[in-house]
Amino acid sequence: MKRFQFRLQKLLDIRESREKEIKSELAKLLQVQNAERAKQEQLKQGIETQRRDFSEKFRRGAYSPHEAVLFERYVDVSYRAIASAEERIVAMEPGIEKVRQKLIEASRQKKVVEKLKERRLEEYEYETNREIAKENDDMNQKIYFNRALPGLGEA
Repeated sequence: MKRFQFRLQKLLDIRESREKEIKSELAKLLQVQNAERAKQEQLKQGIETQRRDFSEKFRRGAYSPHEAVLFERYVDVSYRAIASAEERIVAMEPGIEKVRQKLIEASRQKKVVEKLKERRLEEYEYETNREIAKENDDMNQKIYFNRALPGLGEA
């Protein structure tokens, strides 16, 4: 009996490969976006650290006007960098959404071929089981005739 062979296996392989490529592309975009978010978080933590340090110096009376100006500049530059990172994050969203839509379509196309493969496999298994059942019936019939009519089955 021959083994199951799906005629469209190469098409399925191509569609799976395409889906993997798009997943990889999406992962790269999300990695860049997450790096921007991490940068924002790092800047926010830096501002908070500087604010605590400056507040402590202010309470002790150990700060200078120059340090106050430097602190304000640091906070201003950090907030601008946070806003800039947010703009980059927002600007990436349409591209990310486009890639997500491509991924959805690629997955859908792959699933169509997978469903077809499943149906063909079920048909193959059904036909195989039918052939096996037919062979078993034929064999059982021969055995029956050989037992029931010992001289006729050998002719």
